Amino acid sequence: MIFNYPNMLTAVRLLLIPVYIYFFLKGEYIISGIVFSISGLTDFLDGYLARKYNMVTDLGRLLDPLADKLTLISILVVLIYMNVIPKIISITLLTREVFVLFGSSIMYLMGRDLIKPTLLGKSSMFLLYVAIAASLLDLAFIDMLLYYVVIPLNIISALDYIRNAYKSL
Repeated sequence: MIFNYPNMLTAVRLLLIPVYIYFFLKGEYIISGIVFSISGLTDFLDGYLARKYNMVTDLGRLLDPLADKLTLISILVVLIYMNVIPKIISITLLTREVFVLFGSSIMYLMGRDLIKPTLLGKSSMFLLYVAIAASLLDLAFIDMLLYYVVIPLNIISALDYIRNAYKSL
């Protein structure tokens, strides 16, 4: 079934992108942070429900990582634009997200299965969501600490993604 709870949660995550960007650009960082955090929760819940109740669909396997990338790319672009965190952090993280989105798109167009997320990739994404939420909620010390943990994890998970994609080809 295409329209199941996990896929609806993924759709909600996509619909929340302009909402948290709107509030962020209006200077309503707390509201933006709350909406972004809700978006992160839907990411966790959709995957959990899909696996636990065997609701994995081809649409979900395609939309979930797309929603992840669009969510992160959109907020990172806004963080760069608004100069909320150091540009080098945002650009490093943004480069990784664009790279993985581009690589996934190529794999999909070649008719290959998308690379399954690893524990390393899931962990780095979780910490990235928390770091971004901390930035939006103006928890300055916590967000910077998390970014310095997330950046190496993201780079390592990107290299792991390349390795898995190469093996898949």
